[in-house]
Amino acid sequence: MAEVSVVIPAYNAERYLEETVRSVLAQTYQDFEIIIVDDGSKDGTVALANRLAKEDSRITVLRNPRNQGVAETRNHGIRQATGTYIALLDSDDVWAPAKLEKQLACLTRRNADGVYCSYDFMDELGQPMGKPFLVPPETSFREMLAESVIGCSTMLVRADVLKAHPFNGAYYHEDYVLWLELLRAGCAFRGVADVLMHYRRVAGSRSDDKVHAAKKRWIIYRDYLKLPLPKRLWCFAGYAFHAVRKYYL
Repeated sequence: MAEVSVVIPAYNAERYLEETVRSVLAQTYQDFEIIIVDDGSKDGTVALANRLAKEDSRITVLRNPRNQGVAETRNHGIRQATGTYIALLDSDDVWAPAKLEKQLACLTRRNADGVYCSYDFMDELGQPMGKPFLVPPETSFREMLAESVIGCSTMLVRADVLKAHPFNGAYYHEDYVLWLELLRAGCAFRGVADVLMHYRRVAGSRSDDKVHAAKKRWIIYRDYLKLPLPKRLWCFAGYAFHAVRKYYL
């Protein structure tokens, strides 16, 4: 059993998956397993994942029987994880070498249930773009309503917490809904100020459609949180302001 289980959902991820996986293998902290969960890819993702698994026995490749979406794909990996902690990583993002080491130290030192970190941005070719997003040392349910400071690929969480609270695929921002759920349940999340994750912005990707994302965020405020209209408007204004500042200023 490894101390950390790294769960990587993959769908048509052949282009970036190897770089993502090798950023985990290059960690200064080495007591981990990597669980790649393929979600019905139609390219060479599975063949690539299997090749990487042959190179390192810590890598396991799972396959969904059919395409089920990223929420259930992560849940599949989480259910199979054996580690005390689970680190989430999307198949096109990349970690800095000291990510796990620094986050584990923070989790222990600050008695946290989960730890996130600062991150920067890169384009499809891996070239830096924009300025880094620097996170606060902690966040709360109320603060997360106006600004989500947690990138999914930055999170290291106690495994028992994630196993008890699966991702909800009914919502587009399934990770944001989960962080709100956990904070409302009393979990403590802490932040590491160091830039330890490189977030890849891919044109035409799910996360690149900001108008669609904004509509889906409104649905979370309205349907999941059931906020009254004035509170919804306050939260959405904060979301829009911080999104513009993060991606365009």
